Amino acid sequence: MKVEERSADAILEVLAGAPEPLGARQVLQALRQGTDLGISEATVARRLRLLDRRGFTVAAGTKGRMLTSSGRQHVAAVLRGRTTATRFLEGTQVRTSEGLINLLRARRTVEPEVAREAALGQDNVASAEALTRLVERHDRHFADVHEVPRDIALTFHRRVARCTRNPIVKAMLDVVLDPALDRLEAALDVVLDSHRSGDVTVVEHQRIADAIAAGRADAAEEAMRAHMDRLLDEAGRFLTEETAPIVERLLAWGMPGPTGHDTRGGPEPDADH
Repeated sequence: MKVEERSADAILEVLAGAPEPLGARQVLQALRQGTDLGISEATVARRLRLLDRRGFTVAAGTKGRMLTSSGRQHVAAVLRGRTTATRFLEGTQVRTSEGLINLLRARRTVEPEVAREAALGQDNVASAEALTRLVERHDRHFADVHEVPRDIALTFHRRVARCTRNPIVKAMLDVVLDPALDRLEAALDVVLDSHRSGDVTVVEHQRIADAIAAGRADAAEEAMRAHMDRLLDEAGRFLTEETAPIVERLLAWGMPGPTGHDTRGGPEPDADH
């Protein structure tokens, strides 16, 4: 966010918490106590005039400025957005095997609905063709090196996710398929490799693509749910007292902060599943 917008929002928050109108000097004093913006009184005055033009503030005679109804609504929206961002950050800070299971459960909740929507979409055939190409790449890779191709399998799920037109579903997908969680997919690779079931994903993905191509919404939804159910089942059977610490070390690796190792020197390829 630009400094101008940050300072404007900070001024609005100060006014929202004030019991009476405030002038530029009073707003500046409050900002110096609660922020690190480092702006001058003249800058505050300019921001207040800008907010007047936007309809967020109004002069209260010679007493200073106060919020309008639009201003209060804007502050509420900013605070909601900040809360959402905080929750999103917390949701991606997964460090335990339980977190891996929770991620899979969340994906099982939302991804079958997306597969249904993809089958009902007007471009379902084109979407299915793109998905089939990913499945074919996945199959060739697995046949050559017998390992899970992390840059292909999760790309399949992200390609299905692009088919949704539901803004609420899209917001949920932005969380459960966010690249910040790709390290969880690396941990899931350990599970699939231990069960020698990586090739099963190829079959299941093709079943999903075929149902989408045929416009069979129920079949696409069920195929995606069955796929996620299998991943959950295999993860649950693998994560015992003996193996959970290994997976949790993998989850911690790549995490920023004192308990993890931030190894991300640049954009990472998409993970799998």
